Amino acid sequence: MIVESVELKDYRNYEFLDMNFNEHVNIIYGDNAQGKTNILESIYMCSTSKSHRGSKDREIVRFGEDESHIKLNVLKHGMKYRIDMHLKKNKTKLLNFLELLILFSFLRKILIL
Repeated sequence: MIVESVELKDYRNYEFLDMNFNEHVNIIYGDNAQGKTNILESIYMCSTSKSHRGSKDREIVRFGEDESHIKLNVLKHGMKYRIDMHLKKNKTKLLNFLELLILFSFLRKILIL
């Protein structure tokens, strides 16, 4: 799987971020507490539907905002996929059986290592 781009809106310390990636090697660098791990977390979140930090959605939404958005564009086996995730501060995730089947089917397509 190749991550082509990620767009963040009101995600942790980012008011807005639109980042494109090279298909080979990408280096994300900066001072401490500038959001490098937040970028990686957002990609992981779109791939697994949960944070590697164990954070709740309300902790991920930027301070003072009610919701956050992640848009991830990936390429896998020549097919382009767009994952659009909306996180709300005061709402829990509820998935019914059909949504779970669709989610598991999709996650099988974009397995990350």
